[in-house]
Amino acid sequence: MSFFDTLNDKFFNPFCCRNRTVYFECITRLIEKSKEIPVLYETDARSTLILYLQNCTYAIETENIGEEVGSGRTPQENASAILRYFRACGWITPQEIGRSGDNIAAVSAYCRKLIDAVHKIFDGDANGAITNHIFSMYEILKSSFGKDSARALRPYLNILVPLIENECDLKNELLILKDSIREIMRAVMRMADANSFGQFLMKDELLNRFFNDYFFIKKSGLIPSYISDIDHMLRKLHRSELYGRMLQEYVRIENVDEARAKEVIGRQFEELDSFINLEYEQEMGYIDRKINTYYNLYSTRMMMVLSGSTNLENELNRLLLFLKNLDEEDREEALSHISETHRLQSVGYIGRKSFERRRKRNPSQKNVGLAAEELSEEEKQRLTDELLTETPDRYSMENVEQYFDRLMGDRDRISVEECGIHTREDATMIAASMIYSGTAGFPYEVEFGEGMVETEAARISNVTIKKTEQQESLI
Repeated sequence: MSFFDTLNDKFFNPFCCRNRTVYFECITRLIEKSKEIPVLYETDARSTLILYLQNCTYAIETENIGEEVGSGRTPQENASAILRYFRACGWITPQEIGRSGDNIAAVSAYCRKLIDAVHKIFDGDANGAITNHIFSMYEILKSSFGKDSARALRPYLNILVPLIENECDLKNELLILKDSIREIMRAVMRMADANSFGQFLMKDELLNRFFNDYFFIKKSGLIPSYISDIDHMLRKLHRSELYGRMLQEYVRIENVDEARAKEVIGRQFEELDSFINLEYEQEMGYIDRKINTYYNLYSTRMMMVLSGSTNLENELNRLLLFLKNLDEEDREEALSHISETHRLQSVGYIGRKSFERRRKRNPSQKNVGLAAEELSEEEKQRLTDELLTETPDRYSMENVEQYFDRLMGDRDRISVEECGIHTREDATMIAASMIYSGTAGFPYEVEFGEGMVETEAARISNVTIKKTEQQESLI
């Protein structure tokens, strides 16, 4: 069924008439007023509209809407006519008497959603929109695997549907970025003087907003790791039991068979996987290329504007080719004439060193030099041994073995989470165990698990350190 069948026939009329600006402002104020009080009655709605119309900077034109609205009527009369017009168009619910005996003037749900969407589209701040969608996808997936996660109770509605919505919004934001580059390029081509370039760089909000978001994505270092984690968690979600529960939930909600549910949800997972692993990189690569094109265009246009719409590089190239084809005598004469048309001036400045008074050298001071002395092999060996003794290897195989002997005690294995990584030294010991794992003489081996573990000192791979079979047999 088309959504037009569920709406009033005059629902979009206020957007298509002469007083559309006034109507939009009026309904916006009614929505804001309804958020402040439990029930919006006609008395409160009429007072809100009267206050706005008394301070209104827009002229209300006479309009035949079943009620006469125009600048020749009082604000009270126009407010009452606008309320009746909104009710006729379905923007305000039908008449209903409230507890106070006054009619309720509640804004309809469809109208509230429509006005809210218009404000989000045209008044919303685009800064950080792309990164917010990426962070939202990451947090949805991260929370879905948490212990006693509320999202896991309804995995289709609370996990997959929000992921698809954020993916679609992210695609739209990337398209907006691409369109922004085109608008910037068109603006550059319209510039005819240096002042326009200065205004464009200093005051153009589109340029400022676009590059702020773009450079945060490219240089923060966070986004690639988040994209990688999202891809990993999507694969994990596809293999987990939540996937089967999604199918059952979709069958129950949409009243379809299991084969249809597998087809729809499988296609949605493929769309997410394709976007994360392919389309996102393609879109960002396209934007990178367009950025380079924009810079080249900007520099070329700036050079042409400052040179009076003359391409100096092209003219210089023509001059050099002309001189190359001349005879030696003609070339010398031409270069002589060219040199007379240019005046080179050397401009310098005096620094403090130029007039600094030199200090006299002390004649009584003896020359000091480094005595050349040859060390014997025994002396070199002694100094080397002393150096190694004073600065032993803190992370040698023996020290790492003693560290885990103290840490594990009677246990056969220990995970990173159980180790208690509080300092940088603890984290380095874990890294050293990964290096020595499998080495002859080292009684421990490392098993790698999935994902990463956040500790106080560092973000470490999810590993488990366990004693080797030889070590266990000795025990």
